Amino acid sequence: MTPREMIRAHAYPVLAVASTISLIGIFASLVPIAQWSRSQNECIERTFRIDGTNTQGLTAKVWSCNGGGD
Repeated sequence: MTPREMIRAHAYPVLAVASTISLIGIFASLVPIAQWSRSQNECIERTFRIDGTNTQGLTAKVWSCNGGGD
């Protein structure tokens, strides 16, 4: 088997492994962002609600959940 044939025979599996590793790395890097967004959504849902009614706008809720104000 010549080197060129070896490269042709193994190119697709090598590229498949490389792309799989890349996708796993991307997934792993997005997990903390998903957790943070979940906590932000929960905070926004429960901020400024009285008897289940929103008392403030979305911008005030986001500001409050991100540490705004005193």
